[in-house]
Amino acid sequence: MSNRRDIQFTFNPHNKATILDCSFIVDAANGNGFGIRSLKNSGRIKSVYMHTSSTPSANNPQPAAGVIVVTLQDNYNAYLGGYAGFVSPLSGSTITSGLTVGAAYVIVSLGSSTAAQWQTAGLPAQLTPAVGVSFIAAATSIAGGGAVQASASAGSGIDHIEVLGDVNLMNSNGNYNTAGRNGMQLILLCYKNGVLTAPADNTVIGLNIYLNNSAQGV
Repeated sequence: MSNRRDIQFTFNPHNKATILDCSFIVDAANGNGFGIRSLKNSGRIKSVYMHTSSTPSANNPQPAAGVIVVTLQDNYNAYLGGYAGFVSPLSGSTITSGLTVGAAYVIVSLGSSTAAQWQTAGLPAQLTPAVGVSFIAAATSIAGGGAVQASASAGSGIDHIEVLGDVNLMNSNGNYNTAGRNGMQLILLCYKNGVLTAPADNTVIGLNIYLNNSAQGV
């Protein structure tokens, strides 16, 4: 948490402005049939589905590769915008030596390496060594058995994500609390150089969705 005195409120002309967020890991072969795993959400996002090479789950519409279907628990007055970010998967090659000075790596095993040994390898002194922490290598090896991986050579395999259609027309047309009905739905498309492309497996995708939760003006 920052120790600085930051502005604590966001002012805008929209009544009951709401931001929903979620993150998940792309996993087309996962046996859950969702095309993803490890969905973490703000509690208002009902489901996220992508293309799966496994048997699709009962509610997965089995979209084409590169398409994300996000269903919200509720309806909203208006979709105001949003943004997406993604974290590249790792290479899968775990190393303790042979690092390239100046290259970026992610800790995958702490081993018995001390904080001082991680700092010699390049970890900034203000950071605590932990699995998932990234740093720029300052040495070609890590003493003490700690291990790292570089990012996958092709990264996530995508360069941006777009919304398809008019989300404001994609609210439930009935009582979404009854069986078989949901709230607003978004369809997102993943692209690489203008071509619909499936993100690489193990890519972490984060979504933020900005909505107006009231029809009343301000």
